[in-house]
Amino acid sequence: MILPMSTSPAPPDHPSHHSGPGYATAPPPPELAFDDGLSEHFVHWLNYVPEAHRNLDAAADERAEAVMARHVASCRKHPFEALFVAHRHLGNASPEVQLQALLLASEALWWLHHYADAQLAAETALRAHPRSTQALWRLSVAQYKAGHFEEAERNLDSLLATVNTFAPAWSLRGQTKVWQTPDKPSAGGSDFEAAHELDGTWPVPLRRSNADFQNLVDGAVLESMADMRGAFQQPVVEVEMLPGIPAVARGDDPDIRCSFFNPTYVGTSGPLSMLGGDFAAGARRDIAPGARIVLYQRNIENLCGDPAALHQEVTKSFAEALAGSMRIDATTLTGAPEVHAEDSDVPGAEQP
Repeated sequence: MILPMSTSPAPPDHPSHHSGPGYATAPPPPELAFDDGLSEHFVHWLNYVPEAHRNLDAAADERAEAVMARHVASCRKHPFEALFVAHRHLGNASPEVQLQALLLASEALWWLHHYADAQLAAETALRAHPRSTQALWRLSVAQYKAGHFEEAERNLDSLLATVNTFAPAWSLRGQTKVWQTPDKPSAGGSDFEAAHELDGTWPVPLRRSNADFQNLVDGAVLESMADMRGAFQQPVVEVEMLPGIPAVARGDDPDIRCSFFNPTYVGTSGPLSMLGGDFAAGARRDIAPGARIVLYQRNIENLCGDPAALHQEVTKSFAEALAGSMRIDATTLTGAPEVHAEDSDVPGAEQP
């Protein structure tokens, strides 16, 4: 089995565009009515929050809007607290507060990797307020993470018809097209270009043929192993376009750059959260027979707009997978900044 390096709820150390719902100017939403099925889901969300993160007295005298705005700003770092606050305000008499609570809940659930619940919260908000760009964005990013790429693309079409200056939406729509046609190098090209034109921090991916990319990987592996001066056995390193869609549907991150496959070890996940998540990491100093590393070409290319960045990211991805499999600290490795569109802020008031 392949155990991927999926993202963790904790924020990465590298600079990146990360989320916070933001609130666009829009007409007041209608009053929300939750049926028994939805109410049961809402109760279930509260079960995700550990007791230590349930502060009933915090900001009790503040206006609901002010409390939630503060938790919007800190949701990425404190998703449990944000989810608890959102849950408390779902029954508020104000439809506007209810809408904001659903949006905050969707984002908090997203950061906690409960993508189906995040999708449900966004869908509930969108049914009550179809013109909400925040709800449409939160629904799109939840669908993307859950592997529903066609649905995410359709919702991004609707979003971009309203907010066409929001660079992350263009980039994410490009990614959904890559997932649907990974063997087509030009997939999503115009969307990536539009995102880059709006904000130069979003790269236009540099595409390579599979053979050229494999050669780049082989060279990076040889270079890295030479630097290790024979300390470790060289693993088999393979290239695949993207992770498997069934694995993404089971909860694996669609953006992972590499996975480590070890047929002899299926123990608990390793502690190297700074590398991007959970994967087999036994207490060993050599590569087990039959072990292999898989690098995902399109996800690596998506971060790189020039040959130097691509070479650096390939080297980093290989070294991280190797380090993760052997419990070696790889925090000093550098590569292209990890800018994932689905982590980004939704359109704000300046982008209605």
